Amino acid sequence: MKEFELIQNIFQASEMASVRGRDDLLLGIGDDCAQVQVPTGQSLVFSMDTLVEGRHFPHDADPVDIGYRAVATCVSDLAAMGAKPAFFTLALTLPHSDPQWLAGLAQGMAELAEPIGLILVGGDTTKGPLTISLQVHGYVEHNQTPRRANAQVGDDIYVTGCLGDAAAAVAIVTGQTQVSSERFDYFYDRFWRPSPRLIAGMALKRVVNAMMDISDGLAQDIQHILAASKVGASLDASRIPISYELRQWQPEQALNLALTGGDDYELCFTAEPSQAAEIALITQTLGLPCAKVGGVTTSGFIIQGYDGDVSGWQHF
Repeated sequence: MKEFELIQNIFQASEMASVRGRDDLLLGIGDDCAQVQVPTGQSLVFSMDTLVEGRHFPHDADPVDIGYRAVATCVSDLAAMGAKPAFFTLALTLPHSDPQWLAGLAQGMAELAEPIGLILVGGDTTKGPLTISLQVHGYVEHNQTPRRANAQVGDDIYVTGCLGDAAAAVAIVTGQTQVSSERFDYFYDRFWRPSPRLIAGMALKRVVNAMMDISDGLAQDIQHILAASKVGASLDASRIPISYELRQWQPEQALNLALTGGDDYELCFTAEPSQAAEIALITQTLGLPCAKVGGVTTSGFIIQGYDGDVSGWQHF
């Protein structure tokens, strides 16, 4: 299948490329550029993420799973900015043109993109080692962007969900270890089907000072906030949220995986203590677990009750 046939038959025909009911999209797939109209009073935010075969997913991975995860990991950045998803572009580097594989990839992408209103508006294809790059775009109010540099001394530090499951799942999805079918299903989904906290991010942006998503491990990612805000932090290892399933399967490694494993795509944020009740109301209304794990200090970084590595995932 030639490049333009591939785009037209698989991606342009997908529901995730539909422009019905979207006044903000002036021009979609088919021209040299897409054209959008940013709503009044809002800013356009965007982020890019790349997945490489053999590095971010196994060579024999299901293309449906790859597609879903590719969208989820990138959309998580929008959640951290409190942004509403709008559009995305897709760059594919393919070793060969396989319509069946590409249809699976498009299906997986659409499973997440369609329900959240994320529309495919363009991209590029080329030949080479399998690489998938997405750039997502979203809208956020000018004065409600929870930047990393806004953490204040005295803030509480929170994380959503449970940490460490996806990192533990790597050995399962790569076939390095065998587990029961029930355990396999749980950890398989935790790796391939992360849940970007979009609604939580849009609700929390009103009450938090700084926020980011956890992709490289809490111990490393929180330090990005500290560096940007020129502050320190003290975390309590006993408060780190870890699932029952992970504690049962790997009790000795659970805390280390939760702090340094990465691939959680949960939210980490700081907020003034006076916002605790509002944060609880938001997260409880959403049915989203949320734990206060420490506080912002003037300088330094410690994790009480943990003396292991704090470097997190390293790309090089």
